[in-house]
Amino acid sequence: MTTFSFATSAIGSPPSAQMAVEWAIEHGFGGVEFNGPIRLADVSPDDRAFLASASADHGMRYTHHFPASAMPCSHDPATRQRDLAELISEVNAAGELGVEVIVLHPGKVDVPGLEYEETSETQRSEAMAFLIEFMKTVAPVAEGANIVIGLENMHYNPGWLIHAHSELAEVVDAIGSPAVGITFDVGHAWGSGGIDAGIETFGDRIRHVQVHDCRGPEGAGNVRDQHMEIGTGVLDFRSAGELIRSGSFVATLETSGRAPGGKDVVMRSRDVLKALWD
Repeated sequence: MTTFSFATSAIGSPPSAQMAVEWAIEHGFGGVEFNGPIRLADVSPDDRAFLASASADHGMRYTHHFPASAMPCSHDPATRQRDLAELISEVNAAGELGVEVIVLHPGKVDVPGLEYEETSETQRSEAMAFLIEFMKTVAPVAEGANIVIGLENMHYNPGWLIHAHSELAEVVDAIGSPAVGITFDVGHAWGSGGIDAGIETFGDRIRHVQVHDCRGPEGAGNVRDQHMEIGTGVLDFRSAGELIRSGSFVATLETSGRAPGGKDVVMRSRDVLKALWD
Protein backbone atom coordinates (compact mmCIF):
# COMPACT_ATOMS: atom_id res chain seq x y z
CA MET A 1 0.00 0.00 0.00
CA THR A 2 1.17 3.50 -0.84
CA THR A 3 2.08 5.80 2.05
CA PHE A 4 0.54 9.20 1.34
CA SER A 5 1.52 12.45 2.99
CA PHE A 6 0.70 16.06 2.22
CA ALA A 7 2.47 19.39 2.33
CA THR A 8 1.15 21.43 5.23
CA SER A 9 0.66 24.37 2.86
CA ALA A 10 -1.88 22.24 0.97
CA ILE A 11 -4.24 22.16 3.98
CA GLY A 12 -3.96 25.83 4.87
CA SER A 13 -0.61 25.92 6.70
CA PRO A 14 -1.57 24.95 10.26
CA PRO A 15 0.59 26.89 12.71
CA SER A 16 1.98 23.90 14.59
CA ALA A 17 3.44 20.52 13.69
CA GLN A 18 1.09 18.77 16.11
CA MET A 19 -2.01 20.24 14.49
CA ALA A 20 -0.85 19.02 11.07
CA VAL A 21 -0.11 15.50 12.33
CA GLU A 22 -3.40 15.28 14.23
CA TRP A 23 -5.27 16.11 11.02
CA ALA A 24 -3.21 13.53 9.10
CA ILE A 25 -4.02 10.76 11.58
CA GLU A 26 -7.71 11.69 11.70
CA HIS A 27 -7.99 11.48 7.91
CA GLY A 28 -5.93 8.37 7.29
CA PHE A 29 -2.65 9.77 5.99
CA GLY A 30 0.67 8.10 6.72
CA GLY A 31 2.85 11.19 6.85
CA VAL A 32 3.25 14.96 6.76
CA GLU A 33 5.60 17.26 4.88
CA PHE A 34 6.19 20.35 6.99
CA ASN A 35 6.57 23.67 5.19
CA GLY A 36 5.21 27.18 5.34
CA PRO A 37 5.46 28.68 8.83
CA ILE A 38 6.73 25.47 10.46
CA ARG A 39 10.47 25.64 11.17
CA LEU A 40 11.81 22.38 12.57
CA ALA A 41 14.23 24.03 14.98
CA ASP A 42 11.29 25.90 16.54
CA VAL A 43 9.03 22.88 17.12
CA SER A 44 8.04 22.96 20.79
CA PRO A 45 8.97 20.20 23.27
CA ASP A 46 5.30 19.19 23.52
CA ASP A 47 5.00 18.93 19.73
CA ARG A 48 8.25 16.95 19.57
CA ALA A 49 6.85 14.44 22.04
CA PHE A 50 3.60 14.20 20.08
CA LEU A 51 5.42 13.62 16.77
CA ALA A 52 7.46 10.85 18.35
CA SER A 53 4.38 9.12 19.75
CA ALA A 54 2.53 9.50 16.43
CA SER A 55 5.44 7.86 14.66
CA ALA A 56 5.58 5.01 17.17
CA ASP A 57 1.82 4.46 17.50
CA HIS A 58 0.61 5.23 13.96
CA GLY A 59 3.69 4.77 11.78
CA MET A 60 3.67 8.43 10.80
CA ARG A 61 6.53 9.50 8.50
CA TYR A 62 7.83 13.05 8.19
CA THR A 63 9.55 15.16 5.56
CA HIS A 64 10.30 18.88 5.45
CA HIS A 65 10.46 21.41 2.64
CA PHE A 66 13.21 23.98 3.17
CA PRO A 67 12.11 27.52 2.18
CA ALA A 68 11.87 27.98 -1.58
CA SER A 69 13.55 31.37 -1.19
CA ALA A 70 16.89 29.70 -0.39
CA MET A 71 19.77 30.38 -2.80
CA PRO A 72 22.38 27.66 -2.21
CA CYS A 73 24.08 28.50 -5.53
CA SER A 74 24.16 32.28 -5.12
CA HIS A 75 27.20 34.26 -6.26
CA ASP A 76 26.86 36.22 -3.01
CA PRO A 77 28.90 34.42 -0.30
CA ALA A 78 26.83 36.02 2.47
CA THR A 79 23.63 34.61 0.97
CA ARG A 80 25.11 31.13 0.71
CA GLN A 81 26.44 31.29 4.27
CA ARG A 82 23.06 32.44 5.61
CA ASP A 83 21.23 29.58 3.90
CA LEU A 84 23.92 27.07 4.91
CA ALA A 85 23.64 27.98 8.59
CA GLU A 86 19.85 27.72 8.47
CA LEU A 87 19.92 24.40 6.63
CA ILE A 88 22.40 22.90 9.10
CA SER A 89 20.12 24.02 11.93
CA GLU A 90 17.13 22.34 10.26
CA VAL A 91 19.10 19.17 9.50
CA ASN A 92 20.05 18.81 13.16
CA ALA A 93 16.44 19.39 14.22
CA ALA A 94 15.24 16.89 11.59
CA GLY A 95 17.47 14.22 13.05
CA GLU A 96 15.98 14.80 16.48
CA LEU A 97 12.40 14.75 15.14
CA GLY A 98 12.72 11.66 12.97
CA VAL A 99 12.26 13.60 9.74
CA GLU A 100 13.45 11.43 6.84
CA VAL A 101 13.99 13.96 4.04
CA ILE A 102 14.56 17.71 3.74
CA VAL A 103 13.63 19.01 0.29
CA LEU A 104 15.87 21.72 -1.15
CA HIS A 105 15.50 23.70 -4.38
CA PRO A 106 18.80 24.02 -6.29
CA GLY A 107 17.80 27.63 -6.96
CA LYS A 108 18.33 30.24 -9.62
CA VAL A 109 21.55 31.80 -10.89
CA ASP A 110 21.72 34.66 -8.40
CA VAL A 111 24.29 37.29 -9.42
CA PRO A 112 23.98 40.58 -7.51
CA GLY A 113 23.01 43.40 -9.85
CA LEU A 114 21.60 41.12 -12.56
CA GLU A 115 18.16 39.71 -13.25
CA TYR A 116 18.13 35.92 -13.35
CA GLU A 117 17.48 35.91 -17.10
CA GLU A 118 20.47 38.21 -17.73
CA THR A 119 23.06 35.81 -16.33
CA SER A 120 25.56 34.07 -18.60
CA GLU A 121 26.39 30.41 -19.15
CA THR A 122 29.73 31.02 -17.44
CA GLN A 123 27.94 32.37 -14.39
CA ARG A 124 25.62 29.33 -14.42
CA SER A 125 28.68 27.03 -14.39
CA GLU A 126 30.10 28.98 -11.47
CA ALA A 127 26.77 28.69 -9.65
CA MET A 128 26.80 24.93 -10.21
CA ALA A 129 30.16 24.76 -8.45
CA PHE A 130 28.80 26.87 -5.58
CA LEU A 131 25.89 24.44 -5.14
CA ILE A 132 28.17 21.42 -5.06
CA GLU A 133 30.44 23.11 -2.51
CA PHE A 134 27.39 24.08 -0.41
CA MET A 135 26.06 20.53 -0.44
CA LYS A 136 29.44 18.96 0.32
CA THR A 137 29.55 21.12 3.45
CA VAL A 138 26.12 20.12 4.73
CA ALA A 139 26.22 16.47 3.62
CA PRO A 140 28.32 15.17 6.57
CA VAL A 141 25.88 16.83 8.97
CA ALA A 142 22.97 15.10 7.23
CA GLU A 143 24.81 11.77 7.36
CA GLY A 144 25.31 12.20 11.10
CA ALA A 145 21.65 13.07 11.58
CA ASN A 146 20.56 10.05 9.48
CA ILE A 147 18.48 12.13 7.07
CA VAL A 148 18.50 12.74 3.31
CA ILE A 149 18.57 16.11 1.58
CA GLY A 150 16.51 15.77 -1.59
CA LEU A 151 17.46 18.21 -4.34
CA GLU A 152 14.23 18.86 -6.21
CA ASN A 153 13.93 18.86 -9.99
CA MET A 154 12.70 22.32 -10.87
CA HIS A 155 12.23 24.52 -13.95
CA TYR A 156 14.62 24.03 -16.85
CA ASN A 157 14.24 27.64 -18.01
CA PRO A 158 16.70 30.52 -18.48
CA GLY A 159 17.72 31.91 -15.10
CA TRP A 160 17.34 28.60 -13.27
CA LEU A 161 20.45 26.67 -12.31
CA ILE A 162 19.51 23.22 -13.61
CA HIS A 163 18.55 22.91 -17.29
CA ALA A 164 18.19 19.13 -17.72
CA HIS A 165 17.53 15.93 -15.78
CA SER A 166 21.08 14.84 -16.54
CA GLU A 167 22.53 17.97 -14.91
CA LEU A 168 20.73 17.33 -11.63
CA ALA A 169 21.91 13.72 -11.67
CA GLU A 170 25.49 14.90 -12.27
CA VAL A 171 25.28 17.33 -9.34
CA VAL A 172 24.16 14.54 -6.98
CA ASP A 173 26.98 12.31 -8.25
CA ALA A 174 29.54 15.09 -7.79
CA ILE A 175 28.45 15.57 -4.17
CA GLY A 176 28.93 11.85 -3.61
CA SER A 177 27.09 11.44 -0.32
CA PRO A 178 24.49 8.83 0.68
CA ALA A 179 22.69 11.68 2.45
CA VAL A 180 22.07 13.61 -0.78
CA GLY A 181 19.57 12.42 -3.37
CA ILE A 182 16.70 13.72 -5.47
CA THR A 183 13.17 14.67 -4.55
CA PHE A 184 11.30 13.78 -7.74
CA ASP A 185 8.51 16.28 -8.38
CA VAL A 186 6.22 14.64 -10.92
CA GLY A 187 4.49 17.86 -11.95
CA HIS A 188 7.77 19.67 -12.46
CA ALA A 189 9.07 16.76 -14.52
CA TRP A 190 6.03 16.97 -16.78
CA GLY A 191 6.81 20.61 -17.46
CA SER A 192 10.58 20.16 -17.78
CA GLY A 193 12.25 17.06 -19.13
CA GLY A 194 9.45 14.50 -18.92
CA ILE A 195 8.24 12.11 -16.20
CA ASP A 196 9.45 8.82 -17.67
CA ALA A 197 12.75 10.41 -18.72
CA GLY A 198 13.23 11.71 -15.19
CA ILE A 199 12.59 8.32 -13.62
CA GLU A 200 15.04 6.72 -16.04
CA THR A 201 17.74 9.39 -15.65
CA PHE A 202 17.53 9.82 -11.89
CA GLY A 203 17.23 6.11 -11.11
CA ASP A 204 18.16 5.20 -7.55
CA ARG A 205 19.11 8.79 -6.79
CA ILE A 206 15.36 9.36 -6.18
CA ARG A 207 14.66 9.29 -2.44
CA HIS A 208 11.29 11.03 -2.19
CA VAL A 209 8.37 11.85 -4.52
CA GLN A 210 6.02 14.83 -4.73
CA VAL A 211 2.84 14.74 -6.81
CA HIS A 212 0.41 17.32 -8.18
CA ASP A 213 -1.47 17.72 -11.44
CA CYS A 214 -1.25 20.34 -14.19
CA ARG A 215 -2.52 21.27 -17.63
CA GLY A 216 -0.78 21.87 -20.91
CA PRO A 217 1.43 19.80 -23.21
CA GLU A 218 4.45 18.04 -21.79
CA GLY A 219 7.45 20.39 -21.62
CA ALA A 220 5.37 23.54 -21.96
CA GLY A 221 5.91 26.84 -20.14
CA ASN A 222 3.97 27.43 -16.96
CA VAL A 223 2.46 23.97 -16.41
CA ARG A 224 5.07 23.26 -13.74
CA ASP A 225 3.65 25.30 -10.92
CA GLN A 226 -0.10 24.93 -11.22
CA HIS A 227 -0.09 22.38 -8.37
CA MET A 228 -3.59 21.24 -9.27
CA GLU A 229 -5.82 18.60 -7.70
CA ILE A 230 -4.98 15.10 -8.92
CA GLY A 231 -7.34 14.11 -11.73
CA THR A 232 -8.19 17.64 -12.83
CA GLY A 233 -5.19 18.02 -15.15
CA VAL A 234 -3.57 15.95 -17.87
CA LEU A 235 -0.81 14.01 -16.11
CA ASP A 236 -0.58 10.25 -16.39
CA PHE A 237 0.52 9.04 -12.95
CA ARG A 238 0.96 5.35 -13.78
CA SER A 239 4.75 5.44 -14.11
CA ALA A 240 5.03 7.48 -10.90
CA GLY A 241 2.98 4.80 -9.17
CA GLU A 242 5.34 2.10 -10.42
CA LEU A 243 8.27 4.14 -9.09
CA ILE A 244 6.68 4.55 -5.67
CA ARG A 245 5.74 0.88 -5.42
CA SER A 246 9.33 -0.08 -6.30
CA GLY A 247 10.66 1.44 -3.08
CA SER A 248 9.55 2.70 0.29
CA PHE A 249 8.87 6.23 -0.91
CA VAL A 250 6.38 8.54 0.71
CA ALA A 251 4.11 10.11 -1.93
CA THR A 252 3.69 13.73 -0.88
CA LEU A 253 0.63 15.54 -2.23
CA GLU A 254 1.71 19.08 -3.03
CA THR A 255 -1.55 20.54 -4.27
CA SER A 256 -2.01 24.28 -3.95
CA GLY A 257 -3.27 25.58 -0.64
CA ARG A 258 -4.47 28.73 -2.38
CA ALA A 259 -7.45 26.89 -3.86
CA PRO A 260 -10.71 26.82 -1.87
CA GLY A 261 -11.28 23.66 0.13
CA GLY A 262 -7.62 22.66 0.26
CA LYS A 263 -8.23 19.85 2.75
CA ASP A 264 -10.90 18.31 0.54
CA VAL A 265 -8.58 18.64 -2.48
CA VAL A 266 -5.87 16.70 -0.65
CA MET A 267 -8.24 13.90 0.34
CA ARG A 268 -9.77 13.60 -3.14
CA SER A 269 -6.29 13.60 -4.70
CA ARG A 270 -5.17 10.79 -2.42
CA ASP A 271 -8.25 8.74 -3.20
CA VAL A 272 -7.72 9.09 -6.97
CA LEU A 273 -4.13 7.89 -6.68
CA LYS A 274 -5.02 5.05 -4.29
CA ALA A 275 -7.53 3.76 -6.82
CA LEU A 276 -4.90 3.96 -9.56
CA TRP A 277 -1.90 2.61 -7.66
CA ASP A 278 -3.23 0.22 -5.02
